[in-house]
Amino acid sequence: MQNFVVDLLKQFLGPCYRHNESSGETEFDCPACAEDKGLPVGKGDGKHKLAVNLKRNKYHCWVCSLQNNMQGDIPNLIKRYGNKKILKEYEVIRPSIYDIGFKPKTITEDLKLPDGFKLMSETTNDGYKYFKALNYLNERGINKDIIKEYNIGYTTIGKYKNRIIIPSYDDFGDLNFFVSRAWDKWVKPKYLNPDIPKQEFIFNENLINWDATIYLVEGVFDHIVVPNSIPILGKTLYNKLKLTLINKAKSDIVILLDSDAKDNAINIYKDLNTGPLYNRIKLCTPASGFDPSLVFEKYGNKGIINLLRSSEKIPDYQLYF
Repeated sequence: MQNFVVDLLKQFLGPCYRHNESSGETEFDCPACAEDKGLPVGKGDGKHKLAVNLKRNKYHCWVCSLQNNMQGDIPNLIKRYGNKKILKEYEVIRPSIYDIGFKPKTITEDLKLPDGFKLMSETTNDGYKYFKALNYLNERGINKDIIKEYNIGYTTIGKYKNRIIIPSYDDFGDLNFFVSRAWDKWVKPKYLNPDIPKQEFIFNENLINWDATIYLVEGVFDHIVVPNSIPILGKTLYNKLKLTLINKAKSDIVILLDSDAKDNAINIYKDLNTGPLYNRIKLCTPASGFDPSLVFEKYGNKGIINLLRSSEKIPDYQLYF
């Protein structure tokens, strides 16, 4: 079975330079080290410093693990340098429950969009409730272009009936979450979402341009009106997103929370303003009583542009003293 896993890894890591069947230890060239040296994609650096333990389901580069976060579970390595096909094949043939340190994967049903989900961009004149959903979005300034870009829909049946649905997709384009918002003000709770911890996914990861400035916002309605933004779905930064920003973000990161969350924004600023992200973090704070979605609702794109222009760095002497 280990040989099958090695063959999978060779598809994107190149040759395997050592394989110990009893320990599960294998050695490859590290793709992150190769990138640092400007080598072509798929071309190893010849150092064989990437250790992959097939029994423990772990990998670790002895050269750049701290600099490039080249350590962790094998599926993360496949996501980073392989593809979805390889990942699915690995999940089938990964180590058995008798191997050292293996924890069986929790089996859950694949996440699906709610019953009766309809894309608003593909629906017209669909009755009273369609117009209720459309009116709710329009009142928040959300036009047909935004509706189409973010695959916004609605449903009128089932657990999520009479709600706006905003789906999220991972970097492979698979559904990983969705947010549902009741369009009637008296319905409680206003938001009803899948029971998936936010620490396990990045909302709309497939839409992020890692080479451009990234804005961290609180909610999904902020996200759809702020370009190249990531909603953290709250006021704290979770570890998966932090590590992904460290690994992938190539430009500035702007913390843009609601006006009542400045202390939370400062904490996130301090958390990110270290290591490879140092001096690339900025803060942007809306006027009192506002969040980005309300700025957009009141002032449109011009208001958002003016808000983003107010982004600024905090001097170290103000941040840490």
